[in-house]
Amino acid sequence: MSESFRPRGRDLVIGGIPWIARMSDKARAKADGTIDDYIYPCPIDRRVLGELGLSADEFLDISVAADTDDALVRQVRERGRV
Repeated sequence: MSESFRPRGRDLVIGGIPWIARMSDKARAKADGTIDDYIYPCPIDRRVLGELGLSADEFLDISVAADTDDALVRQVRERGRV
């Protein structure tokens, strides 16, 4: 894996929603071309996205637009089935 990019840890929960902090880091890195060897959406991302009722592209757009974790959680709750 890359030494320059590292998403937040797997166990970090924000807004009561597991995994989205890590997934949003990977989505932003994919969008700006710095994801290196990480994968977005990986199989776990796809499972979480399915539970949230969001597509990978929808979540990527939310992640890029959100300037804070609170904004990310708010948009996931508004657009998904959380």
